[in-house]
Amino acid sequence: MINITPKMSEQDHQLIHQSKIFRAVNIEDLFHLIEECELFAIPSGQTLIHANTRNEHFYVVLTGSMKVYLDAEISEQFISLLPGDCAGELSLFDGASTSAQVVAASDSRLLRINEETLWRLVRASHSFSRNLLFVLAKRLRNDNMAIINGLRHQQELENIANVDGLTGLFNRRWMNEYFKRQISRALNDNKPLALVLADLDHFKKINDIYGHMVGDEVLFAVASVLTQQIRPTDLLARFGGEEFAMILPDTSPDEAKQIAERVRMAIASTLLQFDNDVHHEIHVTLSLGVTSLMLGDDINNLLTRADHALYKAKENGRNRVEAG
Repeated sequence: MINITPKMSEQDHQLIHQSKIFRAVNIEDLFHLIEECELFAIPSGQTLIHANTRNEHFYVVLTGSMKVYLDAEISEQFISLLPGDCAGELSLFDGASTSAQVVAASDSRLLRINEETLWRLVRASHSFSRNLLFVLAKRLRNDNMAIINGLRHQQELENIANVDGLTGLFNRRWMNEYFKRQISRALNDNKPLALVLADLDHFKKINDIYGHMVGDEVLFAVASVLTQQIRPTDLLARFGGEEFAMILPDTSPDEAKQIAERVRMAIASTLLQFDNDVHHEIHVTLSLGVTSLMLGDDINNLLTRADHALYKAKENGRNRVEAG
């Protein structure tokens, strides 16, 4: 419950004078206007301003503290208002509904100024007007920082969603979306495009013999070798499990097979060494399926043909490249 104080004490006037909005303001000249305002106490946990409502007051925190929640669904993110700070000014000035919820973080005492009195204070005191501009500038700066931080957080979440946590490569989710755009661009520009699917041979045996931790290290090491073998314009993703996908823009079928063969040889000639509890030296090989974009293709057509070519490479003895 909000308890309204009928009369201001000398201590109240001191607290008002110490607030940011009345800093360097001649209180005596504005005494008749300040007396029109209301002082009230609000207990901890009670809401002062609800989001998406009409606000008709400007508030000055005299004692205690408030929390401003910019998003009602994210309760751990808020802005703190301490003695001397203000609330309610943006919705009061633009006439729009409130965009945040303001809640008492502790038992607090506030000065409530109605809209008419606020504008009379602005007209009566240059210092008050200047302070009000400072309050608005700080609020806008805080809002800008909140937007920037929100965009950064969104970008981080998008990166997490699109990147495989083990290898650091893009994942299948990213590849599916990106590949659609690459296909449309290649078809529109009448340029070649190739897709290579690569699968580690006998990877289950590695997990069975050495354990899944070594298996994970093998995947990471293979991803590193693949990254070194592709061109700057090529895109590499972990397609799932021990399977990788390479998107090769502006690449003819013959060039795609040459790149796939170069990748195959690089993996086959690499000795992977791991020192966990025991030193391990592991040779791995890749089977690769290659296909090229044809008129009328979509991502499903390409993936199906590349997958069939990969299956053929497995059937024909592994550690080889097949086209489809």
